[in-house]
Amino acid sequence: MSEIRKSFRIRKSLHSAVKPLQESPCPPRYLDRLLGKAGSKRALLIHMRFTFDTYWPAVLLLIIPYLWWVQRRTQNDLSPKHLRLATIVRSAIVALIAIALMQPVIYRSGSWISVVYLLDVSESVSPQAIQSAIQWIQQTNDAGHPDHARFVPFGANSTVFENLDELKEVQVASSASRGSIDQSGTDIEGAIDSAIRSFAPHHLKRLVLLSDGNENSGHMMNMLSRLKSEGVHVYTVPSQARTNHDVWLENVMAPAEVTAEELFPLEAHVYSQAETAAEVEIKQGDKVLGMKKLQLVRGLNRVAFETSIKDETGPVMIDAEVRTPDDPFPQNNRFRTSIVVQGRPRILYVEGHPQSAHYLETALSNEGLMVNTVPPSMIPAGIEELDAYDAIILSDVARNDLGDQQMKTLATYVRELGGGFILAGGENNYGEGGYSKTVIEDILPVTFEAKKEKPDSVAMIMVLDKSGSMGGQKIEMTKEAAKAPLALLKDTDSFGVVAFDYNFYWPVKFQSVANRVEISQAISTIIAGGETNIYPALREAFIQLAGASTQVKHVILLSDGRSLPDDFEGLTKKMADSKITVSTVAVGNGADRELLTQIANWGHGRTYYLEDPSSVPQIFTEETELATGKTLREESFKPVVKKNVEAFKGIDFNAAPPLLGYVATKAKDTAEVLLESKRKDPILARWQYGLGKTAAFLSDLKDRWAVDWLKWNGYPKFWSQLVRETMRRHDDDEFDFRVVKDGNEAKIAINAIRKDGQFRNKLDTQVRVVGPDQAVSEVAVHQVGPGAYEAKYPLSKKGSYLFRTVGADSGGSSRVLAYSYPDEYHFYPPNTDLLRSISTETSGRFQPRTEDIFETGGETTALPTPLWPYLTALALILYVADVVLRRVRLFE
Repeated sequence: MSEIRKSFRIRKSLHSAVKPLQESPCPPRYLDRLLGKAGSKRALLIHMRFTFDTYWPAVLLLIIPYLWWVQRRTQNDLSPKHLRLATIVRSAIVALIAIALMQPVIYRSGSWISVVYLLDVSESVSPQAIQSAIQWIQQTNDAGHPDHARFVPFGANSTVFENLDELKEVQVASSASRGSIDQSGTDIEGAIDSAIRSFAPHHLKRLVLLSDGNENSGHMMNMLSRLKSEGVHVYTVPSQARTNHDVWLENVMAPAEVTAEELFPLEAHVYSQAETAAEVEIKQGDKVLGMKKLQLVRGLNRVAFETSIKDETGPVMIDAEVRTPDDPFPQNNRFRTSIVVQGRPRILYVEGHPQSAHYLETALSNEGLMVNTVPPSMIPAGIEELDAYDAIILSDVARNDLGDQQMKTLATYVRELGGGFILAGGENNYGEGGYSKTVIEDILPVTFEAKKEKPDSVAMIMVLDKSGSMGGQKIEMTKEAAKAPLALLKDTDSFGVVAFDYNFYWPVKFQSVANRVEISQAISTIIAGGETNIYPALREAFIQLAGASTQVKHVILLSDGRSLPDDFEGLTKKMADSKITVSTVAVGNGADRELLTQIANWGHGRTYYLEDPSSVPQIFTEETELATGKTLREESFKPVVKKNVEAFKGIDFNAAPPLLGYVATKAKDTAEVLLESKRKDPILARWQYGLGKTAAFLSDLKDRWAVDWLKWNGYPKFWSQLVRETMRRHDDDEFDFRVVKDGNEAKIAINAIRKDGQFRNKLDTQVRVVGPDQAVSEVAVHQVGPGAYEAKYPLSKKGSYLFRTVGADSGGSSRVLAYSYPDEYHFYPPNTDLLRSISTETSGRFQPRTEDIFETGGETTALPTPLWPYLTALALILYVADVVLRRVRLFE
């Protein structure tokens, strides 16, 4: 494209203009970019050049000769002067339109400056330093008067402001938040990218970076070539760290894998900004692996330990903590890391009746399994803690003892991490009042909505405390609970409610359940008030039930206080002799739990203790299910083998003694039933759930229904083989899986090499990641070399991340990576070497003076101005003149 160039010099005396500038705070050298010396005077030197974007519209200029040809042959009566003037106007219109269509641009050469200020507002920078930096920016910008300025605050992200007032009001947050700057990281590379896109075009570009230079996301030197190619000069100003007396745990160095009970070295890296006394402690769970008191020196301190881990296998979390007096920022005092402990398969055994746990624990331990037995309250809360186990056994644990989050975590453990899960039955996990319609039922091969058989006739009486202490929520929940059995009992069953304080009365007389509406309305009329006297009401219930002809007679006694003394033992034993069972519910700390427990024992029922009255309706529902026998089969039977599998190898079920009961369930469509009862109910079923396996053994494994099995020599073999078949696969020796933290990312690396030294290529491996909030993600791992695979995963939330390989060739390996705190909490001194380096490489300056930023050194730029709008406007004006010439005679 050819260019039309034109240059000229405008000389003019500027004495009156120069004097005010010389008296201003700006140094005289600022004028050098505007003024050139000419003898003893300064003159403004402007170079101009023209360009056209396209040339085809020049053809339109051929219309002009045609206009003159037409003018000579016109037949109107206008004078020759008038015609010539009109033709001149029309020719000018055509010329202007043609030139405008060629899109002419005039380039003016000068020293226009665009400045972008990058301000580091991340957590590692002192708030006082940020405020000082804002004042420095304002003074510098006011003194330099750049032609264009932008202001970019940044941390882990950045935003661009057009004026300084917006910068002063910038919103910051300690984590990613919409509309604010995330202070948990320092991404100078991303901030520079925003700055480059914020410069005004065709200006001299000046980037002023105010930061400590301690980046932990990206690498700003990656932008060096781009900065140079776009002619950006970088000026750097170091910012001071947030504190100068902090101590933090920077890292814990330990082997990736260790053997159980074997000593291994461990090193804690402690960084201190000053000399101080400290205490460094290493823990694994609640166990202290080592502790040292020492005097820290300024800078990095390496604290060495030698320790071992016992009774653990799989990924294990190691916690290190440093404690110092008057630590100004304790959020960075703890660091977590994970190591893999090689050893025997590890089983978590959760028993609802801890006094009976030794039967299975001894059997599995003798078969070579490492068993950790805990009550329901001690189930680990974190997914990374559960992942340390190869299988989990849940035995006779009541639904109330598991929270919704715990059940969700168990499901995640099986579905996403490939863990094994076995539910063993018992009186606490039966029927629709137990795990029905819960996450536990979802992962099991059976459903608790068992096929219904015609139940025996039932007579049930509720004996309810309505004393003054039952006021408020307690009495309301109790009334709702008393209505719950109505949905489960048949019309032919009998039901009654005795309410008591010091005396008793019948809100619901003993009658047929068919009158459900009237019964429910009568229960709603109960009002709390009076003292607590249980015996008369319980005796009245006995009198009514003793004459009943039903096969099942059951009393549920609820109280929240202490009763007047009486012969409860004699009364309850008489009830038991009359085949009347009594269950008790103690509500709140004021209840006489000892008495109510004894009454339940004498009455061959169950006892419950509830701190929260909102659980009372569920208890009444469970009691009704038990009383009607809908899902609990307490009868002697020998399980029938429906399918022979590897788990039954070497076990003679014909020689097995009978079981004494089970929970009635129904197998799901895709479940594999291995043992069943004589009624064709499943006793042992299993299936695949997600990546893991689950099994349900619907009898129990202790001294109630399995009391005779405990003496059977096949008991240990049956359970150990069932556990081994259900638990997940162990790590593959030919599959080296590692996860390390790299800034705010997890770096995933896999080396797959066969034992004969051959690389394992083209593996189809995915890594499933479970975050601290149990959100599940999948990461594709790509091959980067012979037998080598890599991937990265962003770490955005504080907590533990669990990584597990998915695929036929992966071996099901898992690793835990703890995100203890952001790297931003490392308060290092300013990285002056890095800041100085980028300034030197881009012809800027480290710690610049104000005049350094705006010094051009003779550097100029060309500012384009499109001319087509002006040409088009002039053409429009001439068109109006042409219209006038057609209507008005100017010459006679």
